[in-house]
Amino acid sequence: MARYVMANRRAGKFQAAEKIASRAAVESSFSALFAGSVAVVNDLNPGDELARRVIVFDCDPEEANAKAAELPADVLLEPQILHFPAVVAAAGGVAPLLVAAGREVSFTAVITGAGAPIRGADVLLFLVDATNQQTQLTQVTDAAGAVAFSYPAALQPLGVIVEPAGGFWSMVFRGAANGATLDCPAIAGVGRIDWWHKQVAIHQFNPELGAGIKVGVIDTGVGPHGCLAHVVSVGAFINGSHDAGGGADVASHGSHTTGTIGARPVGPNDRAGIAPGVSLFNARVFPSATVGASQADIANALDELSRSRGVDLINMSLGAARPSTIEQDAIKDALERGTLCVCAAGNDGGAVGWPAAFPETVAVSAIGLKNTMPAGSTSAMSVPTDPAKIGRAKRYLASFSNFGADLDCCAPGVGIVATVPERGGLVRPYAAMDGTSMASPVACGALAVLLADSPLYRSLTGAARVAEARTILSAHCHTIGLAATFQGSGLPQVP
Repeated sequence: MARYVMANRRAGKFQAAEKIASRAAVESSFSALFAGSVAVVNDLNPGDELARRVIVFDCDPEEANAKAAELPADVLLEPQILHFPAVVAAAGGVAPLLVAAGREVSFTAVITGAGAPIRGADVLLFLVDATNQQTQLTQVTDAAGAVAFSYPAALQPLGVIVEPAGGFWSMVFRGAANGATLDCPAIAGVGRIDWWHKQVAIHQFNPELGAGIKVGVIDTGVGPHGCLAHVVSVGAFINGSHDAGGGADVASHGSHTTGTIGARPVGPNDRAGIAPGVSLFNARVFPSATVGASQADIANALDELSRSRGVDLINMSLGAARPSTIEQDAIKDALERGTLCVCAAGNDGGAVGWPAAFPETVAVSAIGLKNTMPAGSTSAMSVPTDPAKIGRAKRYLASFSNFGADLDCCAPGVGIVATVPERGGLVRPYAAMDGTSMASPVACGALAVLLADSPLYRSLTGAARVAEARTILSAHCHTIGLAATFQGSGLPQVP
């Protein structure tokens, strides 16, 4: 059995009768072909006859493939396509630890931040065997900042990566000795704005930036965080269902991207979002920190944010290895209502992923600025070795960033310090993250500021409104000295 998603096509149907007929086709097709022979996981069947119907079910792949040919054009059927946050993972590409016979040894460490023990930090111990095969173990520090690992004596430690929950930089400790104290530098309080604000030409804090623009975020959820108290959670969309009260962040990613767009400072050292004046709405589509989000839930979140909440922009810092027609239909449908999606290009150094590669979206690559993060931090590892990726004024295309002809613009996405949830006693914490996940909300926030200053944009509706948003973005992008395949039209600048 495999999981499938069925939904009706809505994009390109501008009359109520067309939408009703499209939805009715799902009812008749599912009843005739699948009802009784599949296991329905969830059927989101809104009372509004114009709304999209999305059915998630488990089915034998041979049956699904055979019956797909009988479906009318307005009924979309796909295998589930999982999306993941477009953030750089420290453990990428490392195999799981294999159980090996023989004597075990231990590795201990104490993790500190600016000299004091850090509780709740993720510590990744990297190991290598005699064939040069790498693996890893992960522990979380206790109240004393301590971790202890056990592993087969045939393995040798290579190094440690420490990822604090907030307040300190994630660091790489190559060749760390057993029993060592590993210290992470504190994230300095710089006030309302940081280097990435200045890169988009925001040099002074203005709480009204972006006022009048509505921005949605589709991610891992949001908060709690004191600087995100104004964000409206529209709940969780999981496995085809909607939990209106389930929008709390199940990781840290969604709070970080939301805060990058529009955090509103409370204390003197709280960083502002790029556009703190916007109205923010957040939809959670990830079941947990490690489980991917399906196109069913992303489509439902798109409908909620665009159709029900009327947002102007939606940030999507997530990606999949293959496209979804259901997801693209929801993006097109949102565009026809006047909502533009801004998407992360991806972090595997290859071609732009989906949904960023859809022509209806804005695809954003990630750039960094030299000397803005501590030496030895995970963020500092993003500087490319390819000279073609080095631009002007110490800026560069991050080594992890995807690129290609689908790019629309670039934005800062390395060592971005933004809001993460208040957990483990942390109050209004901040953490540094890297990825096109971080670049996309910087670009989205900058575009929101630009749109707020455009009477023409605000006077338009539907697809014309989106077209004007694209025109405004392109007109305000400046080159940073990279090829268009790396930077698109360039880096947005807020006048």
